[in-house]
Amino acid sequence: MKKIAISVLMACALAFAQAQGSNTSLTGTWKIHSSIAGNDGDSSCTFTQTNNDLSGTCTAPDGTVKLTGKVDGQKVTWSYDIQYNGNPLTMKYEGTLDSGKITGTVTVEQYGVSGDFAASQSTAAETAMSAPATAAAAAPAAAAPPPSNLSVGGKWKVKGSIAGNEVNSECTFVQTSNDLTGTCIKADGPSNITGKVDGQKVTWSYDIDYNGSPLTMKYEGTFDSGKIAGSVTVVQFGAGGDFTATAEN
Repeated sequence: MKKIAISVLMACALAFAQAQGSNTSLTGTWKIHSSIAGNDGDSSCTFTQTNNDLSGTCTAPDGTVKLTGKVDGQKVTWSYDIQYNGNPLTMKYEGTLDSGKITGTVTVEQYGVSGDFAASQSTAAETAMSAPATAAAAAPAAAAPPPSNLSVGGKWKVKGSIAGNEVNSECTFVQTSNDLTGTCIKADGPSNITGKVDGQKVTWSYDIDYNGSPLTMKYEGTFDSGKIAGSVTVVQFGAGGDFTATAEN
C-alpha cells in the first residue's frame, strides 16, 4: 500500500510539473527577427494566451494581421495570413521557448520556402516608447519628405545577373518629386514600374508572369557618376544578384 501511495504521489508531481511547463504565459508584445532565403525582416506580435491557445496580432511593414497558435510545453506555434500582390500567403512559425526567447523556423507555406526566426519579449518601457511612434506614423498630417535633388528621368539600359542568368532591360523613368513611374522593356515584353528616389538611393520594381505565376523584380541601387548600381531580387524566391544601369544619351 505504501509503494502504491508513493507511486501515486510521484505521478501527481510529474503531472503538475508538465502542467506548469505548458502554462508558461506568453501574453505580451514580442519582437521577431526572421531570415528567409537571405532576406531579413522584423515584426512585432502581441500574444494573448488562454490556456494553451494563442491569439493576437502581428504588425509588419505592410500592415496588421490576426494570428492563431498553440503552446504545448515549451513548444510554441503560430501562423497568420497575408496578401501579396493579391495572392494569399500563410506564414507559419514553429519554435521552442528557452531562457525567455522563442527560436525556430518560419515557413511560407504556399512556396515551401523557410528560414529561421528569433523572438524576444518587449519590456514595458519599449512597449510604451513604441506607442507614440505608432500614433505619429498613423497621423494623416505627417509631413512628406522633401523633393529629391537627383533627377533620373529618361531612358536607362539595365544589365543584371541573378544566379548566373542575365537579366537585361531598357527602362524609361518618369520622376515626379521622389516618385518613379514608367516602363521596363524586357525579352518578354514591357512592364510598368513604380519606385522611389531618396537622396542618391534609387529603387524600383515591376511584376512579371513566369509560367503562370506572378513574380516581382525589385531593384535597389545607388546613383554615382551617372550610373545606378546595386542589387536585384526576385522577391518570391529570395534569389538575388547585381545590376548596373547606364543612362542613354
